[in-house]
Amino acid sequence: MKLPKIMALCESVFHQVTLGALLAALAGCAGVVAPPRTSVSAPPALVPLVTAGVTHYVILSDLSDVRFLVYRAGPLASFGHNHVIRAGSVQGDIYLNHNFDLSGFALTLPVADFRVDEPADRAVEGAEFATQPSAAAIAGTVKHMLGSTMLDAVRYPDIRVRSVRLVGPEWGPEVTVRIELRGTQRQLTVPIALNECGDRLTATGTFKFRQTDFGIKPFSILGGGLRVADTVTVRFHIIAQRG
Repeated sequence: MKLPKIMALCESVFHQVTLGALLAALAGCAGVVAPPRTSVSAPPALVPLVTAGVTHYVILSDLSDVRFLVYRAGPLASFGHNHVIRAGSVQGDIYLNHNFDLSGFALTLPVADFRVDEPADRAVEGAEFATQPSAAAIAGTVKHMLGSTMLDAVRYPDIRVRSVRLVGPEWGPEVTVRIELRGTQRQLTVPIALNECGDRLTATGTFKFRQTDFGIKPFSILGGGLRVADTVTVRFHIIAQRG
């Protein structure tokens, strides 16, 4: 097969990749950190959140933004595209306790609502996302992403995130979160940035996670010549209203 045909094949197939593990994403609220390699064993049972006698906030889905940046990799990476996947819906509750370390939250991301490579989302992410994939390529990515080999949206319609432990000052604690994705649970600890203003609470940050930590093998073809990078970057800006 001639090189131009190989290149065209690479680009076509690469677009159909679902950035599978771009999920985990939300890890609640976080700052920049490379998470430690998680254990293959299941984490212990969760302690119920304290919901009585606390300040309750409801996440405002239409004002919140959670996105996953998935990158191409390999010697033939230039023939693929990086991708931006944004959560179309962020649902959940935050509970602030006067004893801050007893505060907590629970979030849900319906995977069927994920938005893939929308022009406005790509435009703000810089030169690495400058080239817009075709509508057909995006449709292929969405189909593969939600399919049984990746997120398996029929059996596992949601990604669930719940706080386990908060340590540090109210404006910038480190939060251990439990992420449940496609029937697998893992924990990681990330820093967050919190701002309380009137009746609203804002949590903003960026963190990274590895797809393989959740048992997902990144897409690869041609002996790894063109593949999806294992590490995914998550950006989020969560806004919640006092209930």
